[in-house]
Amino acid sequence: MNASNLLSNITGQDIAILFIVFLLGILVSYLWMLGKQKKENIDKKKLESYMKGINYIIEDETDKAIKELTDTAKLDPDMIDIYLSIGNLFRKKGEINRALIIHKSLLARANLEKDKKMDIYLNIGIDYKKAGLYDRAKKYFKDALSIDPKNNQAKRLLYEVYEDSKDWENALIWHKRFDGVDKHTVAHLYTELGKDNLKEGKTEEAKKNFERALKEYKNCIDALLHLGDIYFQYGKIEKAYQLWERVCLIQPQFCNLALNRIQDDSVLTEKLINLLMHYPDNPYILFFAAESFLKLQQKKKASSLYKALLKKGIKSPFILKRLSEIETEKTPGFLKIFTTQNITYPIRYTCTNCGHSAGKLFFRCPKCKSWDKIRVDIV
Repeated sequence: MNASNLLSNITGQDIAILFIVFLLGILVSYLWMLGKQKKENIDKKKLESYMKGINYIIEDETDKAIKELTDTAKLDPDMIDIYLSIGNLFRKKGEINRALIIHKSLLARANLEKDKKMDIYLNIGIDYKKAGLYDRAKKYFKDALSIDPKNNQAKRLLYEVYEDSKDWENALIWHKRFDGVDKHTVAHLYTELGKDNLKEGKTEEAKKNFERALKEYKNCIDALLHLGDIYFQYGKIEKAYQLWERVCLIQPQFCNLALNRIQDDSVLTEKLINLLMHYPDNPYILFFAAESFLKLQQKKKASSLYKALLKKGIKSPFILKRLSEIETEKTPGFLKIFTTQNITYPIRYTCTNCGHSAGKLFFRCPKCKSWDKIRVDIV
């Protein structure tokens, strides 16, 4: 059949059908283009809103970040990461219940991938940790580890929660599982375990733990002090003095902790003289020795040490107050004002990791939780 015969056989009905098919094709194409454009617009809005949210997080504007990320989540309810971020921001604001509601609601979703489920478990655990509900936090961190037993973040968080709850034995176990290389931390964990043993009257067990601490880190001040206490209790006085003196020699800034343990006046005087021979210019030794001589009523020696500190440029109001109290007659009138003021003890402890500062000694920073990051200042 040639072309002229084919065209002659096409009826008006055939032409109408072809025309309708043609129109339908145009309509489908139009709808597809419309849908594509709509999706692109949503993706663009989603990206813009998400980026705004991230910028607000960076700028530490938590409320604005929550609003932007919530808007993003409305555009795409399947974005689990966005909901995790919103929950984390509520946790940052201290609204733990709202964080928990958001994070826990994600667990109800069907067909969660393993990595997403693990992220949700970790974040719920962190919420409970922040709330101080340590047992619940441990459960969720262990749930995360049941998905991936090698996950280091879950191991670290589990170690931290045991440490926060002062369960030193388990803290030691989990610290070694996730890290095990930080000798300072391991030494302090053994020391804390030993201090608990002492409270329970288990002196010999405590001694073993202090010795384990020193095997990990031989200059652990807290372990040296407490091991010295046990030797003193056992009547091995010289051994106790050796350990306490070692504290002053290796870290003079903590020497007061050792000197305050020596109750025998003649021994204390002898140790002070030895320390001043070793460290004639160390400001910590000069100050702590001055304080000890003052307790021993050796005011002349104390006075000369306070003056030495002033010559070194350490013009603490506390030192001026001490001097004005010792040398009442020689003190100029304008300095006597210090004797009437309530001036606090001048030793200040500052965490070199986060900057937290306090007048009370800490080996573990109460803010950033790091061990042995202490700077001691005479202020």
